[in-house]
Amino acid sequence: MEDITHFFSNLFNTDSWPPRWHCGEWTSFHGWLYIFSDLAIWGAYFMIPVVLLTFIKKKKDVPFNNVFVLFGAFILACGLTHLIDAVIFWWPAYRLSAVIRFITAVVSWGTIIALFKVIPKALHLKTPAELELIVNERTAELIAKNTKLKELHEHLKNSYEDMEVKIKFRTEALEKTNRELVEEIKRLKG
Repeated sequence: MEDITHFFSNLFNTDSWPPRWHCGEWTSFHGWLYIFSDLAIWGAYFMIPVVLLTFIKKKKDVPFNNVFVLFGAFILACGLTHLIDAVIFWWPAYRLSAVIRFITAVVSWGTIIALFKVIPKALHLKTPAELELIVNERTAELIAKNTKLKELHEHLKNSYEDMEVKIKFRTEALEKTNRELVEEIKRLKG
């Protein structure tokens, strides 16, 4: 317990170590390549969560938002390990580096656990190709139903037209018969 107390009470104390430039034999090229690479990695790791957060804010219906947030935290923590590695060339904060690495480990495993919980649900999500296939199938069904409705409508229309022709023919026949009867009645009375 005393080691832990000593560790955290001296978290920013760098008296126990020299800056990385003074550890080993760094050439200027080797040191700056290391520093530049770590800073470039940190910059990219910083931007990835910014892009993810922008995506989540603009796309409100993204499933599993919490995993995106955890992934962003994981990436930020990984980036911090690279930033501190670059800074250690001048400021040997190895205790702080250890804490940042521990935080990165915890966030990393938290992200992995969250992914294991989400993957079964995510596997049930439809891909754009699957959704397009469903839409195409349903569209075909609607067109088929619509075609049947059009055929039924055409059949009913034809039946109606046939019925109108028959009614007209029967009406004309009844009118002719009625005229003939009226004339026959006039002739018999007369």
